[in-house]
Amino acid sequence: MVAFVALAFQCYPQGTVYTDRSLFTAALQSSTTIDFASMPDPFPGTGRSPITISGATFTNNEARLFTGSGNLWNFDSSYPVGVFLPGGRNAFGADFSGGIVQNSPFNATLTFTLLNGQTFTHNFTGQLGNWTFLGFTFSQPIRNLVYDDGGPFLPGAHEEMLDNVTFGVATVPEPQVLSLAGVAVFVRFMSRRR
Repeated sequence: MVAFVALAFQCYPQGTVYTDRSLFTAALQSSTTIDFASMPDPFPGTGRSPITISGATFTNNEARLFTGSGNLWNFDSSYPVGVFLPGGRNAFGADFSGGIVQNSPFNATLTFTLLNGQTFTHNFTGQLGNWTFLGFTFSQPIRNLVYDDGGPFLPGAHEEMLDNVTFGVATVPEPQVLSLAGVAVFVRFMSRRR
């Protein structure tokens, strides 16, 4: 029980990282989810940027964003994907994939800029063709974030992919409260064992 709770999310002074979508969703007071399923691509081979859906704006400096496959993806671009959220949202989660054959497994970076100017960076490794869920909550609203799948700048080798993007408002407990909650779970576990 204790090990499962520890693996499902990690607390940092800047925020909380979730690897389980159901725990992330449970932490939200209100949220919006974008699945890109009904969005066609423009003319074949033509990407676009920005794309705004439900108040969230997705960007790419080379206008290489596509949606016709049922998710948002960035093909053969030298630049990662940027996301700007509506004001006051302190939670963001999504299914992440990406990389190309020359960049698999890929070493991705998510960089969040909070309303107060602080930045938070999270690194993870993914496999081509697989989806990884990550969710984040912060005590400050999120101004924007950048998803970089680690592809080289030139030639263009960025193929970041996002799906089931969820953003909203979460109540973020102070780190001390979460520490005390973890201690309480551990004590209860140990007392049951005896």
